[in-house]
Amino acid sequence: MADERRKLELAQRRNQALQMRIAGVSPTLIAERLGYNSPQAAAGDITAALKRAAKAEGLAAEHLLHLEIDRLDRMMAALWPKVLKGEVNAADTCLKIIHKRASLLGLDQINRNGAPDNDMASLLGAMLAQLQQRYQVADPDLDAIAAADVHAEVVTGEVLWDDAGGEA
Repeated sequence: MADERRKLELAQRRNQALQMRIAGVSPTLIAERLGYNSPQAAAGDITAALKRAAKAEGLAAEHLLHLEIDRLDRMMAALWPKVLKGEVNAADTCLKIIHKRASLLGLDQINRNGAPDNDMASLLGAMLAQLQQRYQVADPDLDAIAAADVHAEVVTGEVLWDDAGGEA
Protein backbone atom coordinates (compact mmCIF):
# COMPACT_ATOMS: atom_id res chain seq x y z
CA MET A 1 0.00 0.00 0.00
CA ALA A 2 2.80 2.41 0.91
CA ASP A 3 4.62 1.37 -2.29
CA GLU A 4 1.56 2.26 -4.39
CA ARG A 5 1.21 5.59 -2.60
CA ARG A 6 4.88 6.37 -3.30
CA LYS A 7 4.45 5.53 -6.99
CA LEU A 8 1.42 7.81 -7.18
CA GLU A 9 3.32 10.66 -5.48
CA LEU A 10 6.26 10.25 -7.88
CA ALA A 11 3.93 10.22 -10.89
CA GLN A 12 2.21 13.38 -9.66
CA ARG A 13 5.58 15.08 -9.05
CA ARG A 14 6.78 14.02 -12.50
CA ASN A 15 3.62 15.40 -14.09
CA GLN A 16 3.96 18.66 -12.19
CA ALA A 17 7.63 18.93 -13.19
CA LEU A 18 6.71 18.33 -16.81
CA GLN A 19 3.99 20.98 -16.71
CA MET A 20 6.39 23.46 -15.10
CA ARG A 21 9.05 22.77 -17.75
CA ILE A 22 6.50 23.19 -20.54
CA ALA A 23 5.64 26.54 -18.96
CA GLY A 24 9.32 27.52 -19.21
CA VAL A 25 10.45 27.01 -15.63
CA SER A 26 14.13 26.05 -15.36
CA PRO A 27 15.19 22.61 -14.07
CA THR A 28 16.98 24.34 -11.16
CA LEU A 29 13.78 26.01 -9.99
CA ILE A 30 11.76 22.82 -10.59
CA ALA A 31 14.24 20.85 -8.46
CA GLU A 32 14.01 23.41 -5.64
CA ARG A 33 10.21 23.63 -5.65
CA LEU A 34 9.44 19.94 -6.06
CA GLY A 35 12.20 18.48 -3.88
CA TYR A 36 14.46 16.86 -6.46
CA ASN A 37 18.05 16.16 -5.33
CA SER A 38 19.46 18.21 -8.21
CA PRO A 39 18.48 20.06 -11.39
CA GLN A 40 19.91 17.09 -13.33
CA ALA A 41 17.56 14.72 -11.52
CA ALA A 42 14.60 16.97 -12.36
CA ALA A 43 15.73 17.23 -16.00
CA GLY A 44 16.17 13.45 -16.22
CA ASP A 45 12.71 12.86 -14.80
CA ILE A 46 11.21 15.36 -17.26
CA THR A 47 13.04 13.75 -20.19
CA ALA A 48 11.82 10.30 -19.14
CA ALA A 49 8.26 11.62 -18.86
CA LEU A 50 8.49 13.17 -22.33
CA LYS A 51 9.81 9.92 -23.81
CA ARG A 52 6.98 7.93 -22.22
CA ALA A 53 4.41 10.43 -23.47
CA ALA A 54 5.89 10.38 -26.98
CA LYS A 55 5.92 6.58 -27.01
CA ALA A 56 2.31 6.41 -25.79
CA GLU A 57 1.24 8.97 -28.38
CA GLY A 58 3.15 7.11 -31.10
CA LEU A 59 1.47 3.84 -30.14
CA ALA A 60 -1.93 5.52 -30.14
CA ALA A 61 -1.25 7.05 -33.55
CA GLU A 62 -0.06 3.67 -34.89
CA HIS A 63 -3.21 2.01 -33.53
CA LEU A 64 -5.40 4.67 -35.15
CA LEU A 65 -3.57 4.22 -38.46
CA HIS A 66 -4.22 0.46 -38.35
CA LEU A 67 -7.91 1.07 -37.62
CA GLU A 68 -8.21 3.44 -40.57
CA ILE A 69 -6.38 1.07 -42.91
CA ASP A 70 -8.62 -1.81 -41.81
CA ARG A 71 -11.71 0.31 -42.53
CA LEU A 72 -10.41 1.17 -45.98
CA ASP A 73 -9.58 -2.50 -46.60
CA ARG A 74 -13.13 -3.54 -45.71
CA MET A 75 -14.60 -0.84 -47.95
CA MET A 76 -12.38 -1.91 -50.84
CA ALA A 77 -13.24 -5.59 -50.36
CA ALA A 78 -16.96 -4.76 -50.36
CA LEU A 79 -16.74 -2.64 -53.52
CA TRP A 80 -14.35 -4.78 -55.54
CA PRO A 81 -16.98 -7.17 -56.98
CA LYS A 82 -18.94 -4.15 -58.26
CA VAL A 83 -15.77 -2.73 -59.82
CA LEU A 84 -15.23 -6.00 -61.67
CA LYS A 85 -18.77 -5.80 -63.00
CA GLY A 86 -17.92 -2.38 -64.45
CA GLU A 87 -19.88 -0.15 -62.10
CA VAL A 88 -18.37 3.29 -62.63
CA ASN A 89 -19.38 4.72 -59.23
CA ALA A 90 -17.81 1.78 -57.43
CA ALA A 91 -14.62 2.18 -59.47
CA ASP A 92 -14.50 5.88 -58.65
CA THR A 93 -14.99 5.16 -54.96
CA CYS A 94 -12.27 2.49 -55.07
CA LEU A 95 -9.87 4.97 -56.63
CA LYS A 96 -10.58 7.37 -53.78
CA ILE A 97 -9.96 4.58 -51.28
CA ILE A 98 -6.69 3.70 -53.03
CA HIS A 99 -5.54 7.32 -52.90
CA LYS A 100 -6.49 7.65 -49.23
CA ARG A 101 -4.73 4.41 -48.32
CA ALA A 102 -1.64 5.42 -50.27
CA SER A 103 -1.63 8.79 -48.53
CA LEU A 104 -2.02 7.29 -45.04
CA LEU A 105 0.80 4.82 -45.67
CA GLY A 106 3.05 7.33 -47.40
CA LEU A 107 2.95 5.37 -50.64
CA ASP A 108 2.10 8.49 -52.57
CA GLN A 109 5.57 9.80 -51.70
CA ILE A 110 7.52 6.81 -53.02
CA ASN A 111 7.59 7.64 -56.72
CA ARG A 112 8.09 11.35 -56.07
CA ASN A 113 11.20 10.55 -54.09
CA GLY A 114 12.52 8.27 -56.81
CA ALA A 115 12.55 5.00 -54.87
CA PRO A 116 13.83 2.32 -57.28
CA ASP A 117 11.65 -0.59 -58.43
CA ASN A 118 8.57 0.63 -56.58
CA ASP A 119 6.12 1.87 -59.17
CA MET A 120 2.58 2.58 -57.99
CA ALA A 121 1.03 -0.23 -60.06
CA SER A 122 3.25 -2.81 -58.34
CA LEU A 123 2.48 -1.36 -54.92
CA LEU A 124 -1.26 -1.39 -55.58
CA GLY A 125 -1.04 -4.95 -56.87
CA ALA A 126 0.73 -5.98 -53.69
CA MET A 127 -1.91 -4.19 -51.60
CA LEU A 128 -4.66 -6.01 -53.49
CA ALA A 129 -2.91 -9.34 -52.90
CA GLN A 130 -2.73 -8.54 -49.17
CA LEU A 131 -6.45 -7.70 -49.12
CA GLN A 132 -7.32 -10.92 -50.91
CA GLN A 133 -5.22 -12.93 -48.49
CA ARG A 134 -6.52 -11.14 -45.38
CA TYR A 135 -10.17 -11.56 -46.33
CA GLN A 136 -9.68 -14.91 -48.08
CA VAL A 137 -11.07 -13.59 -51.34
CA ALA A 138 -10.37 -15.46 -54.53
CA ASP A 139 -8.41 -13.68 -57.26
CA PRO A 140 -11.02 -11.33 -58.78
CA ASP A 141 -9.25 -11.19 -62.12
CA LEU A 142 -9.46 -14.96 -62.57
CA ASP A 143 -13.06 -14.99 -61.34
CA ALA A 144 -14.00 -12.21 -63.74
CA ILE A 145 -12.38 -13.95 -66.68
CA ALA A 146 -14.10 -17.24 -65.85
CA ALA A 147 -17.47 -15.57 -65.30
CA ALA A 148 -17.32 -13.16 -68.19
CA ASP A 149 -18.55 -14.01 -71.63
CA VAL A 150 -15.38 -13.00 -73.42
CA HIS A 151 -15.59 -12.26 -77.09
CA ALA A 152 -12.56 -11.37 -79.11
CA GLU A 153 -12.42 -9.89 -82.54
CA VAL A 154 -9.43 -10.28 -84.69
CA VAL A 155 -8.78 -7.24 -86.79
CA THR A 156 -6.57 -7.62 -89.77
CA GLY A 157 -4.77 -4.85 -91.47
CA GLU A 158 -1.80 -2.66 -90.96
CA VAL A 159 -0.63 -1.43 -87.58
CA LEU A 160 -1.49 2.21 -87.14
CA TRP A 161 0.14 2.77 -83.74
CA ASP A 162 3.22 1.30 -82.14
CA ASP A 163 3.48 0.25 -78.47
CA ALA A 164 4.80 3.67 -77.48
CA GLY A 165 1.67 5.39 -78.77
CA GLY A 166 3.23 6.86 -81.86
CA GLU A 167 2.48 6.20 -85.48
CA ALA A 168 4.04 3.06 -86.81
